[in-house]
Amino acid sequence: MRQLEVRFDSVSFAFGDRVVLDGFSAVLHPGQVGALVGPSGSGKSTLLNAVSGFVAPSAGAVSLRRVDDGTVTGPSPELVAWVPQGANCLGARSALDNVMLGPLGDGQPLPAARRTAHDALDRVGLADRASSLARTLSGGELQRVSLARALASSKPIILADEPTSSLDAASTEVVAALLHSLSVDATVVVATHDPLLIAAASYAVDIRRRSRAA
Repeated sequence: MRQLEVRFDSVSFAFGDRVVLDGFSAVLHPGQVGALVGPSGSGKSTLLNAVSGFVAPSAGAVSLRRVDDGTVTGPSPELVAWVPQGANCLGARSALDNVMLGPLGDGQPLPAARRTAHDALDRVGLADRASSLARTLSGGELQRVSLARALASSKPIILADEPTSSLDAASTEVVAALLHSLSVDATVVVATHDPLLIAAASYAVDIRRRSRAA
């Protein structure tokens, strides 16, 4: 299952007395990089968590539709790879070891996981850093390791939560290009307020304009 369309149909999220999103609707397309845009606290990360199945909306529905046959399913963490804010790498392990976590988590045997991780590092331009400890890598390189890990997981949806928050403009441009390369194989959704990343996305969804809670 690769080509998945993500749909939000009039979803609302309330945490106690606080309504974060109210009646939000949008469609996120496979083969593209979609940017969820809004200031901090507007609900971008909540929407990503809803796609992964970690949180359920208070009202409305989040669904995933297969492009090939129209089959509709619900959110599931098994369909999602994360690129978190900050690379979230194990500093005392090599870049290769960190990327191998993706395919190993999918159940690949060790030799196959190693090959998959090598291929992913090569795709993000870090083949020559495979044996380097994560703690010796730059911030931009660490984020590329995180992207390689998502790629190596072979998940049909890749969620990136503020992936350029700690990067300079040059590194942001690299990450934006890599996200587009990942979108060939997956539906890529980025939560961001970085203007460079928004400009580089295939399309942007301003969640403030799609929700009555804005």
